[in-house]
Amino acid sequence: MRFMNERLFQNIIQALIHSAHDVFQTMIFMDIQPKEPFDRKGLNCLSDITGVISLTGSVVGSIILSMDAQFARKAVSNMLGDQIESEQEVVDGVGEITNMVVGMAKTELSNLSCDFEISVPVMIVGKGSTIKHLSLEGSSLTTIPFMADGQTIFHLELYAKDTP
Repeated sequence: MRFMNERLFQNIIQALIHSAHDVFQTMIFMDIQPKEPFDRKGLNCLSDITGVISLTGSVVGSIILSMDAQFARKAVSNMLGDQIESEQEVVDGVGEITNMVVGMAKTELSNLSCDFEISVPVMIVGKGSTIKHLSLEGSSLTTIPFMADGQTIFHLELYAKDTP
């Protein structure tokens, strides 16, 4: 089931694309390009390290950012300006990237009268792990792949619904 308000759904997708692009360009010093968003079934993590931020308010659900460990290490190292070795620092860094992307999208959407609150990121380590949202059973999961240098480097996903 998609959003009741298709325009709201499209605004959220566009805000996520804009914020991911801005965060990666200004904080990680990397030019990324979004691929075409698509809906998928199942809620398994697509990559090694996943950040999940919950949404409450006019939109209920989660925004999910997943990236492979090797790319995550590079992204966090770029962001911090130092070579990162510790897995915990990489996971924390992906959490911060997730927080920046979702926070920037929230700010953009608040200008469009889409008001919701966000949680701190919950981090999941392990490709294929399942994320469960009992209140969202039957909702669609929209995935936005992002590319750099000709390959997919991370996925940003919206698993949510609007509230009446």
